[in-house]
Amino acid sequence: MDRIDRLEAIEAIRILKARYFRCMDTKRFDELHEVFADDFKVISPSGEVWIEGGAAFAESLRNSLQHSVSCHQGFSPEIEVIDRDNATAIWPMQDIIVWQDRHPREGWKAITGRGHYHDTYRKVGGRWRIATLSLHRLRLDIEE
Repeated sequence: MDRIDRLEAIEAIRILKARYFRCMDTKRFDELHEVFADDFKVISPSGEVWIEGGAAFAESLRNSLQHSVSCHQGFSPEIEVIDRDNATAIWPMQDIIVWQDRHPREGWKAITGRGHYHDTYRKVGGRWRIATLSLHRLRLDIEE
């Protein structure tokens, strides 16, 4: 890969992750699955597969976030383009979520979290997609 191709890949991945955050926060769950590769997986910090498939993850986020105000932010990513079709990134992150009532499973009223997303990306049909996502939290402040 030449330098221009690498820089274009990095910018496309930044835009893709921004779309992921925007779709969550604006409740565009029907569009959210489009940021994921077909074989997308969410990996727990311990390395176990938590959920498979972009549509399944988007539905999980719908169930969790549809009655909330959320703000997900990613900062200063370390994006490494491995080759024309594969990349990795670590995104420092913060999320602030306040539910109208409570989180449907956990029962939280609000959270503020900080940590890092560890993602892998794959180019599919000429477009970058998130292949795996793993959120490693450094801190989670919970309002019950």
